[in-house]
Amino acid sequence: MEQLDTPIGATYDYSPPADTASGKSAKKRGSAARVSRVIKKKGELLTEPEKKANHIASEQKRRLNIRVGYDQLIQIVPTLTPSQRSEALILQKTVEYIKYLIMEREILEGQMKEANR
Repeated sequence: MEQLDTPIGATYDYSPPADTASGKSAKKRGSAARVSRVIKKKGELLTEPEKKANHIASEQKRRLNIRVGYDQLIQIVPTLTPSQRSEALILQKTVEYIKYLIMEREILEGQMKEANR
């Protein structure tokens, strides 16, 4: 995910990335399509509503990043399908797939050693 550099005293807008397959926004579960943060000049304090808005924006961005990570795992791990949204299941099947890949690599390395003898 790209980070935006912003000058002091500016605000920035964060829009979730579009789903490349369907062209749809990654917006889910009523999350805001645009997250705005307030950035003030050095020495200026944020008001309570501005602090709250920044906290909400940061939390939405964090959740979006987690969702994008799980979506990427669903695309990479062959035993997962987009209908499987359980985070525990996604992590469990990802660990199984990594163990499978490690075992497969060890077998191929053994075969290469045998072929080089």
